[in-house]
Amino acid sequence: MTPNDNPSIGSPTPDDQGEQPQLSETRSLCTTSGDTGSSSHRNQTAEKWIGKTLGKYEITGVLGQGGMGLVLRAHDPTLERDVAIKILSEHLAANPTALARFQSEAKAAGKLNHANVASIHEIAEDKQLHYLVMELLAGGSVAAEIQRRNAYTSQEATRIMIDACGGIAAAHAAGLVHRDIKPANLVRSDLGTVKITDFGLAKLTSGGAGMQLTQSGTIIGTPYFMSPEQCQGQSVDSRTDIYALGATYYCLLTGREPYDDSDSAVQVMFAHCHKRIPNPRDHDPSVPPDCSAIISRAMAKDPCDRYQTVEEMLHDLQAVDAALSGHPSADFQTRSSVSLAAAPPSNSLRSDRRMYGKIMPLAIVLVVALGIAWSFFPSASAPIGPHGEPIKVGVLQSLSGTMSRSGTSVVDATLLAIEEINLAGGLMGRPVKAVVADGRSDTQTYAREAERLIKDDNVCVVFGCWTSATRKTVRPIFEEHNHLLIYPVQYEGMETCPNIVYIGAAPNQQILPAVSWANEQMHVKRFFLVGSDYVFPRTASQIIKDQMKELDAEVIGERFVPLGSLEFSEVVKEIKRLKPDMILNTVVGDSNVGFFNALRDAGIGPSEIPCLMFSIGEQELRSFNIQDVEGDYAASTYFQSLDSQANQEFVERFTKKYPQHVISDPMENAYVGVKLWAQAVRDAESIEPAKVRRAMLNQRLAAPEGDVRVDPETQHCFKTPRVGQIQSDGQFRVVWSAEAPIRPSPYPLSRTAEDWKAFLHDLYTGWGNNWASPTSL
Repeated sequence: MTPNDNPSIGSPTPDDQGEQPQLSETRSLCTTSGDTGSSSHRNQTAEKWIGKTLGKYEITGVLGQGGMGLVLRAHDPTLERDVAIKILSEHLAANPTALARFQSEAKAAGKLNHANVASIHEIAEDKQLHYLVMELLAGGSVAAEIQRRNAYTSQEATRIMIDACGGIAAAHAAGLVHRDIKPANLVRSDLGTVKITDFGLAKLTSGGAGMQLTQSGTIIGTPYFMSPEQCQGQSVDSRTDIYALGATYYCLLTGREPYDDSDSAVQVMFAHCHKRIPNPRDHDPSVPPDCSAIISRAMAKDPCDRYQTVEEMLHDLQAVDAALSGHPSADFQTRSSVSLAAAPPSNSLRSDRRMYGKIMPLAIVLVVALGIAWSFFPSASAPIGPHGEPIKVGVLQSLSGTMSRSGTSVVDATLLAIEEINLAGGLMGRPVKAVVADGRSDTQTYAREAERLIKDDNVCVVFGCWTSATRKTVRPIFEEHNHLLIYPVQYEGMETCPNIVYIGAAPNQQILPAVSWANEQMHVKRFFLVGSDYVFPRTASQIIKDQMKELDAEVIGERFVPLGSLEFSEVVKEIKRLKPDMILNTVVGDSNVGFFNALRDAGIGPSEIPCLMFSIGEQELRSFNIQDVEGDYAASTYFQSLDSQANQEFVERFTKKYPQHVISDPMENAYVGVKLWAQAVRDAESIEPAKVRRAMLNQRLAAPEGDVRVDPETQHCFKTPRVGQIQSDGQFRVVWSAEAPIRPSPYPLSRTAEDWKAFLHDLYTGWGNNWASPTSL
């Protein structure tokens, strides 16, 4: 929950109040729905809670009060974290239907472990008071933000909707339909991530007794954001949430609710069923047509005409975001689901033409005037920028799927480096042009996109891949075409390839020194390994178990889960049973949110069992409630907090360009990789991949992380290992660093290169000739 927002499970509806509410009572953007009685009396009653306890929780403040009850701020002394507590009002607790709806919120949200869904920690009863213990979201609701600023930019609105769709997609996968999506139920964490709240109106579509709280003919939801089938009291499915997502998108872009010219809830619901789909461009012609087209499809009157899954809508939103960021994917340019022609009719075209007619004469006069003025200064000349045929480079990362949060941030880092190269005059006098492709967190998609970038787009290099599974899948393609891949992420080693330059850390630059630090300086003796089920975590586990033979330590357990999985209950049960000294975490992507939620729900925090992570950086931390990971550790060769002039200047440039990002190790690696490649192009005076690769072997750079140079024997980089501890601001405090950069050793010395290759071969064939477990594909 969040302060100053609607604390009720959902806005009052006819079955709650016994009559149709007036619109002034249900307006969800700016008001608290369902409040009854004197506000001063309610506030006096609420304030009496401060300083008292409820169960084990210490009440520290009041967040709000609404039709369903009171929301308090509290402190959990056991886990030492602040929480929100929602108490059901006494008169509703006596109502079996209201009590069942209240309890359904916990059951519904409790099924979900996702970065974009607010967590429910506990449902409890104390002295006949029914309450929920919830994640405290201090960032405020989107509704409150709209009230302050009126509307978002198109990109800001699109990114909020991307987060919302991610949370709703997780709900739908669990068989839940939210049925009350609106700006008031989109709330920011303190790190800016948008999360879905209030599942009290959720309907379990996959069965489940106790969740069917309404019958056909009962109207549930908030009028401004209700689908036509909701307005008519018909049965609903997941497509009703898609309609509400479209209505919410409209609201974010315009600062107003759909059909806000209606005078009552009945008129609003009639408009949802019969009036033209609202077009944000009618209010703001600067809204891109593709945004209008997404709304048009999502808010189609007939559910069969809408997106049929939230993933489809999410895909189009990600494509719009990519285009607004200046790197549209090929899929965005060719797909048919969103197009200019799909946008609803608009009256804005006429106004656009009128404005065009006013502006063009002024523009012509201005151009002529500038030309005349320029003639008086013949000695002055404009700086000569890059010109001629662009040098096309490929950027291949996941813009969608479980790895999208990591992938999109690396794309932005890559594009910043390219922009800086162009501002400095380009390469060989020519501009560098990025062709961005979406690997969709899928190995086979990566293979197809790599082939397309090389053969169809004729790029001269590809900066890309995150997981080792994707890198190993595309490697044969780069070998076949004798092309060049610049890989930016730390990995398990056991590979050298003449067509790949490895910018991230090898095992002896991350995994091995970090485990040694834990053993020697943290005095850890008993380790538990948990990872995603693909080649990097499986191989890292072997490296660590070999290392244990040289240390006074042991691995007492290891578990692997499918890529993208959020289910860690059995893993955490085993951790709780074995009581290790430290968890070594090689889980990647959104799965980490599920893992840490399960740990904290089991009462396991950093003070009990610290976690050392190998695939989480500053950008990934934004998916978490930072209190859930504060005090844990990560092994890396770069942290944004590094105190050096080169890094401070880099952070300033990066955050000026991308204020929504923090900078992680793979992002810095991606930036460095582009700069090293550019130096090699200048030295080779060519963009031909084979010549550039040879020139890469001599490159070095004073990078934000420190001195970096390419090792000519392995095509890996010299790197400085570090360990950082997570702080409350989402940054890392460096607690250990090597004294100097370490030479890469891709093949750990505990086995011969031939033995490691045999291990990888057995892993690959055992997975049906794939680099990830079949359960992850």
